Amino acid sequence: MDRLIDNVENTTSDDQQMVTSLESEVTKKPFFTKLIPYKKAKALPEHAGRVKWYRRPWMVALLIFSLLLILLTTYASVIGFRTYKKALIVQERARSIATAIELRDLGLAKSELQNTKDALVETHNTYQGVSFLGYIPFFGGYVRDGEHVLLAAGHGLEAADLVIASLEPYADVLGFAGIETKLEFETAEDRIVFLSETVEKLAPEMDQIGSKLQEVSDEIQNIDETRYPKKIRDIELRAQIISAKSSIASVASSLTQFQPFIKLLPDLLGNPEERKYLILFQNDAELRPTGGFMTAYATISVLKGKITAGVSQDIYTLDSAFTQKVPAPDPIKKYLPLVYNWNLRDMNLSPDFKVSMDTFTKYYSQVPGAPEVDAIIAIDTEIPVRILEILGPIGVSGYGGEFSAEPDPRCDGNCPQVIYELENIITRPTYEIREGRKSILGPLMNSMLANMMGSPKAKWAEFFAVFSDSIREKHLLMYFFDEDKQQAVESLGAAGRIVNYEGDYLHINDTNFAGAKSNLFVEQDVEHEVTVADDGSVSTKLTLTYKNPMPGDNCNLEAGQLCLNGLLRDWIRIYVPVGSRLTAARGFEVDLTTGEDLGKTVFDGFFTLAPESVKKLELEYTTPAGTVTGDNYRLLIQQQPGIDPVKHDFVIGNNPAVSIMVDSDQEIILSR
Repeated sequence: MDRLIDNVENTTSDDQQMVTSLESEVTKKPFFTKLIPYKKAKALPEHAGRVKWYRRPWMVALLIFSLLLILLTTYASVIGFRTYKKALIVQERARSIATAIELRDLGLAKSELQNTKDALVETHNTYQGVSFLGYIPFFGGYVRDGEHVLLAAGHGLEAADLVIASLEPYADVLGFAGIETKLEFETAEDRIVFLSETVEKLAPEMDQIGSKLQEVSDEIQNIDETRYPKKIRDIELRAQIISAKSSIASVASSLTQFQPFIKLLPDLLGNPEERKYLILFQNDAELRPTGGFMTAYATISVLKGKITAGVSQDIYTLDSAFTQKVPAPDPIKKYLPLVYNWNLRDMNLSPDFKVSMDTFTKYYSQVPGAPEVDAIIAIDTEIPVRILEILGPIGVSGYGGEFSAEPDPRCDGNCPQVIYELENIITRPTYEIREGRKSILGPLMNSMLANMMGSPKAKWAEFFAVFSDSIREKHLLMYFFDEDKQQAVESLGAAGRIVNYEGDYLHINDTNFAGAKSNLFVEQDVEHEVTVADDGSVSTKLTLTYKNPMPGDNCNLEAGQLCLNGLLRDWIRIYVPVGSRLTAARGFEVDLTTGEDLGKTVFDGFFTLAPESVKKLELEYTTPAGTVTGDNYRLLIQQQPGIDPVKHDFVIGNNPAVSIMVDSDQEIILSR
């Protein structure tokens, strides 16, 4: 076209006229309308040439998928809400079972168990409405987890059914109501005899219960906690799932380990042969490594469930017959004034009860005339207090008055009356050996036993609860010379052992060396500031606070007054994972030393605490690499025997603080 125009410029006038005429004709054609007069064409609309969205397959597919997702989510939410409402009913029914057991009504527990089963069936049927989502990505994992929980609940109820069925023959013996039995017992001793003769029959039923609990554990272990958030608001969701998995697995394992004890129980109750036991009274008001100062001892014999009292003496009588001169260990020479020989009363020096009793019995066997026994059972003041809470006030022949669990105003209500009276009778602020001083322990035990035997059967479940709780909380410890029996009580958790653990570990052990009975008044709490490194090592700042809010007593020997609250002289040991390194310590009155004991690293120190004062101890240490693995911080706290529950506050990294009250050996699982 350009060439045509150039040629037009070089033509004659006639030629130009012809070209002009030709151009006029050509521009009328549509083809050139699009090519030549572009400056005159109108702009096209923006949407011109675009394909409508519904003509694009991928957009249609996306819309359909979104609609289906909304529908599925809505449907799953509705079914989930219905399931949740029914699950609340299951939970409420399950609580009714626990309430019935607390009320010692086995018939009611059995009825509530059936109601719980029915509610669980309804819950499971409702949940089946989303079962098909188990095959869909994202939804599937959560749906399967829900199914595992419901199946675990079913196995748990089957286990509960077996437990109730196994208890039915012993309902009268254990003090349960609501079940008609053909058994008739004239005395409480008859109940114990029946128990000693028949309890071994429980072993096969324990196998079935253990199998069901293992099925519960297997279902729960299939839940993948990593798909859940670490926290929802203030709830440590992931850590709680891990803790539940660990606890359920532990229960299943413990029941299996409990079976040897069931099989040995008839033998322990003197069936068919008589068994003799040494009862050691550990005074937790004067705390020692295994639970208290060994104040007194008594012996009992058991034959086919019938208990006969033996001798009863204070520990100084036993020590006066122990003529062997054993050099005292360094801590005693260092922190216990004017004591240079190792007396029997001070031989519970190891935090591990078996290790301490291995030492004690080695020398006890050398005491002329010492009673021969099959085992040692150690109790502290908590047991008589709890028994008297059930019995009410009782008298003790030869000691006048009554003994009760009521708070005593003479110690400002900080101790029960029975404890004050025991201290008044057996405690003196002196280190001299007091020969021939008979302990009240034996007469008190005999009186309590007689009152227990004469109690209505409704109270028997409470008595059993006292002993089971005392074992869990380490107010009652057992030591057997026979290895099989020792293994059985260790599996029961009644042997006071320091155990191995894969993870972080803590055991705080206090020893009152000549600090009167000040542990009656001392309060304790623990703060943990924890940082977990990438290599799994743990850096901990541990703050221990000891507080004695009460005024002191007159502990002058010449005053002749009862000295309970005095200056606490505390030899303290902190057991942590082996290989840990101490980096700082503050508040101790001697430099902390680092050593190894019982497969742990131990930090060893000393401090004093006066009445109406507070002592704050701080130490910082780092554990070896690999102490903690995974997304959560795991710590086993082993509680010292003989102490009250202790509050532990945790700060892990930047997470909010968590408070846990520890009253027994407890595994702590928190988010890192």
